[in-house]
Amino acid sequence: MIWPLKPNSRKIARIEITGAIAGSTRKRVLEALKTVEERKFPVLLLRIDSPGGTVGDSQEIYSALRRLREKVKI
Repeated sequence: MIWPLKPNSRKIARIEITGAIAGSTRKRVLEALKTVEERKFPVLLLRIDSPGGTVGDSQEIYSALRRLREKVKI
């Protein structure tokens, strides 16, 4: 789910979300966002291809993105 866009490069982190957003999706995305923060990627590319999902899980992902934005200049 998360990897540098170019091999051996830590310039851009990419996270893909596909399918309905539910509890398992939320867990994977939150772990990926934690990795982005820990590795201090300067750029995050977030790709979402989803028909929707649960409000609570979507809200948690959104909140985590906002917190990351405050900590790291994305």
